[in-house]
Formats: sequence, structure tokens, C-alpha cells
Amino acid sequence: MPFRLRSSAPINYKLFFLKRKISVKNLFSAHNLFIYTNKKVMVENCKYCGKDIKDLRPTQKGQHVANCVMNPNFKFTAEKRSKSRLNTQRLKNPLIKLKLNCLNCNKEFEVEVIESYYKRGRYIKCCCKKCAHKYSSNFLDKNKKKVKRCKDCGKEIQVNILSSDNIRCDNCRKNPRGCDSADESLKFNKRRCQEFKNNKYVCKHCGEEECKRPEVCKLFRQKHNVYDVYFGFDINKKGTNEFYNEFDRIVNMLKEDYFDKELSLTEIANKYKMNYQTVHMVFKKIGIIARTISEAGYLAAKNGKGNSDNAVSYPYKSGYHINWKGKEVHYRSNYEKEYYSILDEKKVNYEIENLRIVYYDTQKKKFRIAIPDIYIKDMNEIIEIKSKWTLDEINMNDKIKAYKTLGYNVKVMIGEGNKNFFKNAKEIIY
Repeated sequence: MPFRLRSSAPINYKLFFLKRKISVKNLFSAHNLFIYTNKKVMVENCKYCGKDIKDLRPTQKGQHVANCVMNPNFKFTAEKRSKSRLNTQRLKNPLIKLKLNCLNCNKEFEVEVIESYYKRGRYIKCCCKKCAHKYSSNFLDKNKKKVKRCKDCGKEIQVNILSSDNIRCDNCRKNPRGCDSADESLKFNKRRCQEFKNNKYVCKHCGEEECKRPEVCKLFRQKHNVYDVYFGFDINKKGTNEFYNEFDRIVNMLKEDYFDKELSLTEIANKYKMNYQTVHMVFKKIGIIARTISEAGYLAAKNGKGNSDNAVSYPYKSGYHINWKGKEVHYRSNYEKEYYSILDEKKVNYEIENLRIVYYDTQKKKFRIAIPDIYIKDMNEIIEIKSKWTLDEINMNDKIKAYKTLGYNVKVMIGEGNKNFFKNAKEIIY
């Protein structure tokens, strides 16, 4: 029966396609093509989800309707499709049931494996994981050899018994893509990092035939480079004479942050919005030696980055005291708290653990950071409050030398007893 449009006139497909100079092999394809070209006959919306599908081909429309989530038969068709796929897979690669003997305990067990996997040796050879571990660690001679064929040339080679089947001989591994000699293979590896300019091969990065600093060019062989993404490396300078100068600019920038500004690795990572481990990797490749833990702690104490309020290294009473200005200050012993109240009565402007002074410790033979207990700015005076039992005289003398060289007035309060500390305290002024 001839296909009809919404009008009652029948359609002659031959005349329809001859006018448009289109060759159609059979009537069925002509019918589908006619439906696709004439949009009046097309279904405009999906009958399940209501999506607009008027611009799709007939096959695409059928796929949409069959796979539509709102379709009530969607689950049934999906299960049917998965079963048919499994059947076709099993026709190509059928399952085989085998009875094998365990390599470790010689116990017979049954295994089900795909036929192609069995031919390649990819199947379970032991009855359990315990036997597999014992066989691989104890009963297998690791020096034993097996004969395999090269993946590229097919040559028989002796390899270790634990090596995989995907292996190449020495000639194919050293000479990639069929290079005749080792020199040709080296040239081939170089060509991957070069480009052809002005009738010669030059490096993609520095723009020279032979790299003056090949260790720098190797850093830029990755597809997504760290130096371009995070450190603002000028891409336009790649392949020019200014390539090394741009790289040195970034290295000097990082050295300035790390050594001159004394930033930590975490601070540098936050500055450039990158990961801490990436910064550590970049420093290692550039040749910047990271600080030790003691050096990092020294700089943290020097720059006041460490939170000394929560770090109580001795078992004395500590807490917070509100001074005569209403400001909260930290104390590390009852002696300090008692002295704060004396200064509050006199309404003295004092600061707590505000200074960071470098001094040389003669006992440990290294530079350390001293944090004075109290500093009175109006009198330019440093006050150290110590107990008779905790005082280290040699260490205190080292600190006082550093204080005096910087021009500070120094007062040391030494006392004993838990109550009325400052009545019996010994006051030493330097």
C-alpha cells in the first residue's frame, strides 16, 4: 500500500527522488529518507518524557524511545540486551571447566576459565591464596629461566620465570621502531624532543641543535608543565635564546621566597596555589636543598610563626591574665602572673614574648632564638623572670650578651618559693 501524507494524495517515490537527483537502492530506504526530509510526517515529541526530538533521524528516535527512562519496558529491554551480550561474548570466548592439581600441595581442584585466557596462561594455578603465596615465595626457584618469544620480532629468548609474556628482546628494546644501530636509536629518541626549523633539527625548548643545559630542557618535556601553570613561565620564550633566562628568573624568584623572605614550603604552596608535595618535587629538581626540622623551627621562632601559647613544655601553671588596659596576655608560671599584677598597679606599658632575638648558644654550639618574658618599650628594658631551680646560668649569660649588643637594658628576677615570690627575689640589673 503506498505511503500517504496527511493529504489524501499518494506519493510516487521515483518521481520524488528523480527531481532531487538522488539514487536510492530500494523502496524501504527511499521511504525512510522521504520521512526524514519531510518534517510534516515526523513525530515531534517523545510519548514518554515529552522531549523535543523533531531534529533526530528515525533510527535515533527509535533508540531514544527504547532507552527512555520513563518507558515502562526500559528495565525489561535492558536485561534482555545484557543477556544477549553475555551470550555473544561466550560464543566468541567460551568458558571451560578444568580439573587441575595445585602447584604447592598437589590437591585437585576445579576451575572455570575463558578459553582464550587458558591458552595465554592466565588462570588460577593454586587451590587457595595461602598455597599461591607459599609457592611463589618458597618453592619457586627465582633463578629459573623460561623460553618466550619477543613481542616485536618473534625471536626466542630466555627470561626469568616470574617475567610477563609481554616482553621484548635486547635489540628491539635498545633499537626502537626497527633502528639498525644504537646510534640511530639515540637519534630517534632525540627527534621526539626536536622540531625541524630552517632545514635542521633543533630543540623545542631552547631552540638549539645541542642543548647547552640539557637538564633544564628535560624538566619541560611533560605535557602539563608546572612552571607554565603555577609560576608564570612565558610560553612565547620557548624555542628562543631567552628560554634559559626565563627559567633562571623563576629559580631566583623561588630562592628569594625561600632564603631571603624565609617562607616555608607550605607558605610557598599557598602563595602559588599548588600542592605541598609539588613544591617539594620542584625544589628537588631545581637543586634547592630543603631545611631540616631544627632549621625550620629556628626560623619559625625567629619570625614569630609558631603558636607558643599552646606549646607548654614544662609542668607549671599557665593561662591568661587581663592587664590594666583590658588586654589578654599569656603567662607560663605563677611568678609571671604575680609580676604582671605589679606592673598593672603601676600602669606600665609592657609586652609579653614580643621580641625574637638571635643568640649563640655556647653549650649546643649553634645559633638559637631567645624570646624574652617581658619588654617595656618606654624604658627599652627586657625583664627575664626565672626560678632558682630552673635557671641555666650559662644559657642566660649567652642571652644577656645578645641583649646588650643590641642596646637593651636587662633585668633578671631570680627567686624561690611558691608564695610571695618577689619579696625574696634577687634582682640583677645589667
